[in-house]
Amino acid sequence: MIAYARSQVGKRYVHGGEGSRGGFDCSGLTRQAYARAGMRLPHSSGAQASRARRVPRGQARPGDLVIGPGHVGIYMGRGMMIDAGNRRTGVSYRKVYRGLRVARIPGS
Repeated sequence: MIAYARSQVGKRYVHGGEGSRGGFDCSGLTRQAYARAGMRLPHSSGAQASRARRVPRGQARPGDLVIGPGHVGIYMGRGMMIDAGNRRTGVSYRKVYRGLRVARIPGS
């Protein structure tokens, strides 16, 4: 999951994208990364968030979801994440910013 997310950095943002059209939206990236670990997630940030359990940031592990209003990314460790933020940033590696929470999909 982590290696897959890292390999997508630099790809463009595509609304509804799951990589097949050359880019991703936020939940498409997390969906495809989790699929590499054998876990099926829906293509919706809200639906992914509803399946996850909140964990304190101090207990965050690489591969956890980073969730905000209408947004989701993958926690990479050391306060960093990978997400498909928007058309300007595309898939990028960046700091977990204020307003996001960390959550874990059971079994991950």
